[in-house]
Amino acid sequence: MSPQLTPQEAATSQRQHSQLASALDTIGLGRAQKIIILLVAIGTIFDAIEQFNIGYAAPAIKRVWALQDFQVGLLSTATFGGVAVGCLLAGIAGDVLGRKVTYLYNLALYTLGALVCAFAPDYTVLIIGRIIVGIGLGGELNTGITIVSEMVPTKLRGACTAIVQVAGGGLGIFLSSALSWAILVPGGHLFGGEDLSWRWLLGVLAAPALLVFVYRRFMPESPRYLLTRGRVKEANTVLSLFSRGRLRNDGGPVNEYVKTPEGFKTPQESVRLLDIFRGVLRRRTAVLWIVSFMAFGAQDTITIFMPSILVNEGYAVATSLSFTLIINLGGLIGSILGAFGAHKWRRKIVLTYGCLAAVVTAIGFVMSPNLGLVLLFGSLFQLMSMVLNTLVWVWAPEMYPTRVRAFGVGASVFIASAAGSIIPPFAGKVLESFGAVGIFGLVVAMYLIAAAAVRFGPETLGKSLEQISELDNQVESLEVAPTTTSTP
Repeated sequence: MSPQLTPQEAATSQRQHSQLASALDTIGLGRAQKIIILLVAIGTIFDAIEQFNIGYAAPAIKRVWALQDFQVGLLSTATFGGVAVGCLLAGIAGDVLGRKVTYLYNLALYTLGALVCAFAPDYTVLIIGRIIVGIGLGGELNTGITIVSEMVPTKLRGACTAIVQVAGGGLGIFLSSALSWAILVPGGHLFGGEDLSWRWLLGVLAAPALLVFVYRRFMPESPRYLLTRGRVKEANTVLSLFSRGRLRNDGGPVNEYVKTPEGFKTPQESVRLLDIFRGVLRRRTAVLWIVSFMAFGAQDTITIFMPSILVNEGYAVATSLSFTLIINLGGLIGSILGAFGAHKWRRKIVLTYGCLAAVVTAIGFVMSPNLGLVLLFGSLFQLMSMVLNTLVWVWAPEMYPTRVRAFGVGASVFIASAAGSIIPPFAGKVLESFGAVGIFGLVVAMYLIAAAAVRFGPETLGKSLEQISELDNQVESLEVAPTTTSTP
């Protein structure tokens, strides 16, 4: 449990948080924050492409190395298993070492993994490369959305966080299918034909990823994190730079936005990772984990196996990739809808009814009697799944106070990644035994469970991160307060 604060410490802490929230709301969304959002968004695009390109390369790899669907699923297991480990480590590092340090080296690590995959001589080395890729990718999403949520005004937090999800979940998945189509279909002969072109697909992002790594060095540390470490002057420096639209220290004046003593760090701000399993946060963590596991497990499974499903239905590899590209347009539209609606949509309502809509579109896909309806319902399914994914990652950082936000979000990404690791091999067996009907039946069940879990979570729309944390403290105080009973 958190140490008991003295009245003076509690008042100082509350004043510090209020001043920071007020400063960010007053400064607004300036040039500096927009650049940060852009850098985070580019990272999540790379994240999505690297996560899902293995699914688009799978038909060619399966043919070249004579793999079974189960082994194709294991490639996803390796990737998302690495992501799960990587995001958990990044969550811990983000709260202990800082957001910037953690975020800076993810790209370099998964670039190394991408090169290992591109030159893999056999299936075993490819598995190892996908694990390295996953560990590098692990810190991208949770650290990125934590950084964005902590650096923007309250009223724009949902929209800004959703933009990151649009980049990764919508645009990234679409670009992953578009890049796969371009390299494997019209560019197939240029890149060595079906036996070699998949290697280019798995390694092509190494060069631009290193370029983004260079630019990330100029990102500042989160002012909220700096305050939890007692670094008040640095936090005011970052806020002053934001007010001038700068990322690098230009030697300009430092305004005293937060007026608490340098080095002030209340006992409450100590990093206790197990706090996400205590008090009011315990229930929130359980809800977020269930929703993340079910929603992302379902969406990842369909995205990874869609080319294989279409090939199993009798379409050529090139044709299935073209159809997958069309279907993923729905996901791009869905992520854009989620971004525009995040600042005004009630989280629980959209997540609940969105899961039910995904169920309807999944059933429609399986029951479609012709290609036109297959493409329509496939696109609608991806649309709904990306609306859901966008809202989940808007909701996640709003669940936790600053001291454990990076770890809390990282743990939920860990669970979502675990779903991407656990479900696909099982789904591969289902696909082999029952075809598209079986795999979409699995997806329907997962979305129904997610819809049931959402109702137990909090509604966070329109509340600042400080207001949510203050409400948590009030609830926890009521939970631990002694109660008296009267004897009749």
